[in-house]
Formats: sequence, structure tokens, C-alpha cells
Amino acid sequence: MTDFRALPKIDLHRHLEGSLRPETLWRFHQQQKQSAHANYDAFVAATTIAPGATPGFRAFLACFNGLRFRYGGTEEIEQIAAEAVADAADDGVVHLELRFSPVFCAWRMLPPPPPGVFAPLPDAKSAATAAEAVVRGARREAASRGVSVAFIVTLGRFAGLDVNRPAVDLLTDAVGNDLAAPHLTGDEAFPAREFTPFFKRWKDAGKGVTIHAGEDAAGLGADNVREAVEVLGADRIGHGVRAIEDPALVEMLVRNKIALELCPTSNVQTGAVPSLCEHPLKKFLDADVCATINSDDPAISRVTLSGECSAAMECGLSEDEVVLCQLSALTCAYIDDLRASEIYHLLVPGN
Repeated sequence: MTDFRALPKIDLHRHLEGSLRPETLWRFHQQQKQSAHANYDAFVAATTIAPGATPGFRAFLACFNGLRFRYGGTEEIEQIAAEAVADAADDGVVHLELRFSPVFCAWRMLPPPPPGVFAPLPDAKSAATAAEAVVRGARREAASRGVSVAFIVTLGRFAGLDVNRPAVDLLTDAVGNDLAAPHLTGDEAFPAREFTPFFKRWKDAGKGVTIHAGEDAAGLGADNVREAVEVLGADRIGHGVRAIEDPALVEMLVRNKIALELCPTSNVQTGAVPSLCEHPLKKFLDADVCATINSDDPAISRVTLSGECSAAMECGLSEDEVVLCQLSALTCAYIDDLRASEIYHLLVPGN
């Protein structure tokens, strides 16, 4: 099998902000009379990675800077969430875990400040309004497509505690019932330990915890993965490719049933691995790590999850191992038992 669109797939690691249709965003840019980009081509160049390019970790993160302009109100936020689900469903994704920053989305609904004036920090109410819009839009589209969707709240390492606090406080808001887990993302050069109390609050409330770690080729690598598990309480690791450098850490991931949310093309583009065929996905599977295949930022990376599965097979995985990655994702997905059973029978017909 080289075309995996027919395979029922689970995407555990997809950022809403990295899944936005360029044509939709450009329409918002024009409707809101923004000046962040001179024209559509300049916008696309600033917010996507050219095919075959490997710009490195910080250049990859810089693509998100081009997305920081006013989109409109809750209707626009609902639209981008619905489109992200639609694009996943069109690619054969049957369960999507959509991670997003309520603070980022709230900022996209605020009028731009005058020149030289800092944009105000969204408060808890505006973060909740943004989160509710994401949930409404995504769930409406998911229901129409017969797919399931879970929501993960992202906190940016670089932004510190105060900027992230409105997102963390959603735990006690009504929309907190719709949120499966918090997630720490961004540049690993910024410390993670200061977020520990935030994650403990959510974990004590029965939520999951997933942390970006071991993604930056220039960072601490395996040490950051170990910190994510032992200090921050992660039950899943976003990326984690550099865990392969520490055999004892790999054994700990297996022992503690910690899943890795691997994103092959993104991991090459950020420089975490030299090439697709040098990706440690196969090594993780051989070591019995719960390894999964995900899209990360499909619009920025110009990928689909089906394409990621095909690339993994071209670089050494068997068809059965690609299916195993889907089954592994199912075991650690933030999903109810009934829906998990339905997806299992889609993946393993007759059982």
C-alpha cells in the first residue's frame, strides 16, 4: 500500500495554528485590512516550508509569526477549526486531537493596537470565548463527517507564566470540560519546570499531559524528554525523537507506557533528524515504544497524515507496522471507550 488515504487514521499531534488554509487566512487578512503581508505569495512564503527544505528548528517556529494578525471574531475562529477537521477527515483521519492556544486565538479577535503600542494580553474571559469557538466549529464539522475530535490546550514555553495563565485557568471554566489535556510547546531553550504547578493542577483534575520535548537538535534532547516525564508528569511526548540517544530513557518510556507523538516530515524540517530515512521511528517500534505517526503542522509543512504514513513505509516500515502505529495511537488517545472500540474494529475488521 502506497496510498494510505483509505486507512482509518488517528492524528494525536496536530496544531490548529499550523493547519490553517492559506486561502482562508488571506481572505481574513484582506477583510480585516491588515498589512502583515504585502501579497498572497509573500504570505505563503512566510508561513510555509518549501518542499524539500530543512530550515531548522527556530526557522520552522518563525513560520508562526506570519500568522499573527487579526482574523475577525468568533465566526472566523469557528471556521478555521471546522476547516482543520474537514481537511483531516478528507485525508481519512477518524480521530483527531486538535491542539490550540486559546490565547493565540483570542489575540486574533482583537483589533491591532496603534503603532508602538503592545497588544493587550487576552484575559480569562476572551480566552474562554476563543476556546468555545474552536470547540463549536470543530465539533460541528466532526459530527457532519462522522469523526471524533479531542481538544488539547497549548502553552508556549517562550511566553512564560503570565501570558499562559488565561489558558491554564480554563480548567475551572465551563469549557474546561471539553478540554482533554494541556500541552507545552515551543522553543526548548526556554525552561519548562516553572510550568510544573500548572500541569499538576490539570493532572489532579483527571486530565492528560503532553509535552514537546527532544525535538530541538541543539537542545538537551533526551534530558528534556526525561524531565517531561519525571518532573512535568507527561503521559505522552510531543516528538521525543532524541530519546533514542539514551537507551535507559527508551526503556523507561516502555516501562511507563509513555507514547511518542512522532511527526516525520516536521522532524526533518526542524533538524531533529537528518532525513526521513534516518528517522528513529523504526528503532522505537523495534524497542516496543508506543510510537505513533502524526502530522504536526500540515499547512506549514505541506503534508498530509496519509503522506506521512507513505513516507514511513518508503523508509523501512512495513504496512503492518504503519497499522501498528495507528493501534498504538488508539491506546493512548484521549477518547472514550465506545469510540475507541469503533475505531479498533475499523482498523482490525472481523475482530
